[in-house]
Amino acid sequence: MQERNKNIIAATIMNHRRILSLWFPRLGAERLLRLGRRPPDDALAVITLSGQGQTVVSVTAVAEARGLRVGMALADARAILPDLVTYPVHPQAETAFLAALRRWAERFTPWVGTDGTDGLLLDVTGCAHLVGGEDALARAVAEGCADLGLTARLGLADTVGAAWALAHFAGQGAAAPRSGDAIDQEARATRARAGR
Repeated sequence: MQERNKNIIAATIMNHRRILSLWFPRLGAERLLRLGRRPPDDALAVITLSGQGQTVVSVTAVAEARGLRVGMALADARAILPDLVTYPVHPQAETAFLAALRRWAERFTPWVGTDGTDGLLLDVTGCAHLVGGEDALARAVAEGCADLGLTARLGLADTVGAAWALAHFAGQGAAAPRSGDAIDQEARATRARAGR
């Protein structure tokens, strides 16, 4: 009976995974800043060629604070910031940089994988107590990223999906509520179509 209880406890512990999702929302731009070619207070954007021209795929914190965002056309970005410094996206260099970050993150857990082109997934099950608990582990990871000059958003949860969602969306607030005018306009349009 005692052996059975040990097996149940072991199975419960093994099934209670803890995943730390680490997202680098400015990976491309901050990789370039780390190379030291530009001052850190420059507004910098990484761009790619898309179907409708050149599109911003990564920006520094300075550029974001001045109104730029990922996904906007380069022409619009230059209208906002005429002094914007741009570099073309370099997927191979960013992949190599993320691989280096994966190796760096192995100091926290041996189970680290990449998550797309701008994130890492760390299985920290059973590792957090080594640094004083989950809060201390998250602080150590965040401080390490800051020391590397990287913006990082973290999410810690029992599943990969929940950890990923927390890293990408926690703390951003709710979406703006729809105005009554928009709802009224949609209602009129729906009534107009329904009457035909």
